[in-house]
Amino acid sequence: MTRLLVSQGHHVTALVHRSPVPSFPGPGTIRTIVGDLCGEALVDDAVADADVVCHLAAFLPPDYADPAYAQACFETNAMAVLRLATCCAGAGKRLVHCSSGQAYAWSGDAITEDAALYPAERATFYLASKLTGELFVEHLRRRHGLASIVFRVGSCYGPGMERGSVVGFFMAQASAGKPLPVHDGGTAECDFVHVDDVARLIEAAVRGGEPGVYNAGSGMAHSVLDLARAVRATFPDFAVTIEAQPFAGEPQRSFPALSMAKTQAMWGHVPTSLVDGLAMLRARSEEPVPCA
Repeated sequence: MTRLLVSQGHHVTALVHRSPVPSFPGPGTIRTIVGDLCGEALVDDAVADADVVCHLAAFLPPDYADPAYAQACFETNAMAVLRLATCCAGAGKRLVHCSSGQAYAWSGDAITEDAALYPAERATFYLASKLTGELFVEHLRRRHGLASIVFRVGSCYGPGMERGSVVGFFMAQASAGKPLPVHDGGTAECDFVHVDDVARLIEAAVRGGEPGVYNAGSGMAHSVLDLARAVRATFPDFAVTIEAQPFAGEPQRSFPALSMAKTQAMWGHVPTSLVDGLAMLRARSEEPVPCA
């Protein structure tokens, strides 16, 4: 995200909790502030000279099913968002906020932004906290004049993703010529969206757009088995096999496809297909590392 903003001439102030932000070439500049959203003075300083504030951070629990992480989820993904959004509303700053596209109630059709949200089956503590943060932003937009754009992001993959994610794991296995284990028939589905697509949408929203809530996905749902087959096809020069195990019990229903009609109408966005996104990911991973 920062790389794209700098390359497009934006002057970025990055508020980071742990990971340092490298410098990137481009007409834009970057200033780094180390801290988090718990410090009001720090937030005020980071926001003071900004025209637009982009909030991408979130607490991702090590175990999405463990209620012990519920409080940490709500502190970071809801209360800290309220603190930032309140600051933006008071200072007259525009806010671009990343929420989750996985809180929708299940549907076999592509989900539009006015569909029901009810994350009661999987990752409930995390998704409920993300939805609460989104509600805080929307409340401030509707009742207190906050100029905000919320993106409900699908299952994001690409450079920088966790190696333990299903895409990261499959790509690592395939690049080593190892088999791709698929459990429970690989029936679980979600909308895989390339991180570059999300970055392009955020940059477009920084430049303008009607305030409100928008989906940020690919527009299609793929099963884990679909993903395994696509990853195998990304490495035709390796003898990659798929070890699929039959599901036990009911097929897993996960996360629906996100309709991109509203987002495309606003910014003319064309999502990257899963096949193209995986090819881009392989090419990026095989780029030579520059010498220091």
